[in-house]
Amino acid sequence: MVIRELLIKADKILSDNGIEDSYNESTILFVYALNKSKTYIYTHMDENTDADTELKFLEFIKKRSKNMPVAYIINKAWFMSLELFVNEATLIPRPETEGLVEEVLRIIKESSKEKVELLDICTGSGCIGLAVAYYNKKIEATLSDIRPECIEVSKKNILMNNLEDRVKVAKSDLFNAFDNCRFDVITANPPYIPSEDIHNLENDVRLYEPQTALDGGPDGLDFYRNIAAEAKNHLTINGHLFIEIGINQSEAVKEILRKSGYTNINIKNDNSEIPRIITASGTSSLR
Repeated sequence: MVIRELLIKADKILSDNGIEDSYNESTILFVYALNKSKTYIYTHMDENTDADTELKFLEFIKKRSKNMPVAYIINKAWFMSLELFVNEATLIPRPETEGLVEEVLRIIKESSKEKVELLDICTGSGCIGLAVAYYNKKIEATLSDIRPECIEVSKKNILMNNLEDRVKVAKSDLFNAFDNCRFDVITANPPYIPSEDIHNLENDVRLYEPQTALDGGPDGLDFYRNIAAEAKNHLTINGHLFIEIGINQSEAVKEILRKSGYTNINIKNDNSEIPRIITASGTSSLR
C-alpha cells in the first residue's frame, strides 16, 4: 500500500476508536514500524511500503485502537531528554515528575559535598534517579523497587544511558534492604491513587499501567505514611527527602511528615500550578 493511503487508513481506525490526535500518533507509529525518520516519511508519501512493514504497522495501530499507550507499543519513553525503555511492568514517565528532578538538582547544586548518595525508591523505570545522575556527576544513585520486572527495566536504562559507573539497582520493599545505609537524598514517586479511584482513570492508564504502581490504598496515602516513618532513619543528618504527590494530597502529606518529625517541609507546584512535590529535611541545606 502507498504510504499516504496507509496513514489515512490508520488515522481513520484510531479516530473511529476515540483516539485523539490520531494522525500524528499514526505517523509516530509508522516511524517505528518503518524505522525511518518523519522527514523520510513526509518526503516519500507516494511510495509503496513493503508487506512486512505494513503488517507490523497495522498491528501497532490495532494495539493503539485498544488504548494501549504508544510508549508501550514502541517500548520507548523520554524523560528529561533521556531515552528510556518502558514496558507494562513500569509506569510511563510523566512530565510533571520532571519538576521533582529539577528540585533535586537545584538543592544538590548548593552542596559542597564531592559525592552525593541518592536512593530512589519505587523506582519503576528508574527515570528519577537516572535523570539526577545524568545531569549531576557528583551523584551516586541506587534505584530500588520490590518488583523484579522493574529491576530489569532499570538495569536496561542504566546501560542505555551509560550510567553504570554511578548508578546501581537493588530489590527492596521500600527500605528493608537498606538497614545500615544512609543517603544524602531520598526520592520517591510512590503509588498515590486512592483504591476506589482506579476505575475512573483514563483507559490508557487503567487498562495498561501496572495497578501496583498506582494504588496508594483507601485514601491514597499508605505509602507516604510508610515512607515518612522509615526515610528519616536512612537520611544523613543534613539529608533531604523529595516525594511526588497526587492532586489534593499536599496538606495531608505535609501533616504526615510534620508528625513524623521532619522539618523544612515545602510544597512545590508543577507547571500547571498543581501542588506536586514535597521536600523535607532536618536542616535547611545539604552541606
